[in-house]
Amino acid sequence: MLGYYYALLHKKQEELRRLIECQGSLSEKQGQFNENEHKCLEPELTTTTWLGTLATSFDDIREAGIHASYLEITGAQFSAVFSAISNKITSLLAEIESIKQTIANLLAEEARQRAEASK
Repeated sequence: MLGYYYALLHKKQEELRRLIECQGSLSEKQGQFNENEHKCLEPELTTTTWLGTLATSFDDIREAGIHASYLEITGAQFSAVFSAISNKITSLLAEIESIKQTIANLLAEEARQRAEASK
């Protein structure tokens, strides 16, 4: 029975390690994503590059469609993912503590049974 709980503990600790690693990697990607926000508005439309109704429509689509979606990703979507990861980390930490407590209880019970058997 102890073997099961030790294996479960190892599995949960590995999941925790992977989530923490994922959180760090995602944070790095978010930084890169934020740094490249300006690229969704390039090239700048000027009188020398493109002018007129089509240029204005294109700029509106780029601003309202592409840039707005980009901001949604950098804001709400990244926040939702970080929140989900954080919640799962908290949950795993609680599970790990519970498993450790179960192992400690089983070890104490085993020691008590050995002590009674040796009397």
